[in-house]
Amino acid sequence: MTEGKNSHFSFDLSYLNQVFQGNKQMINQIISMFIKQVPTYFDDMQDCIIRAEYNALHPLAHKAKSSIAMLGLKDMETLVLKIEKNSKEGLDEKELASLVAQARAECSDVTVQLEQALKE
Repeated sequence: MTEGKNSHFSFDLSYLNQVFQGNKQMINQIISMFIKQVPTYFDDMQDCIIRAEYNALHPLAHKAKSSIAMLGLKDMETLVLKIEKNSKEGLDEKELASLVAQARAECSDVTVQLEQALKE
């Protein structure tokens, strides 16, 4: 794997390489699915924030969680777990808005890196 802009990718494909025994085609399919699906989960979360439907965040966070974990995105996984937990428990709405914004920004960066990785 070549290096990204920051001289490192924030994702880790070890798990996928292990599960698919290095099958590039399968790994690229998973990456493509991530690129298609996960940003929409964060867009939907942002819509929930705008509509002040904070309790609607945890199902979206839950859906995003496995895709994020498969790509070894530890920081984003931590954010999504916090969003899921705080939404379920009805905790601080300002913090939820901040967590969603942070996760969306990170997802956007990772998506660019993943698109780049698919081209290589």
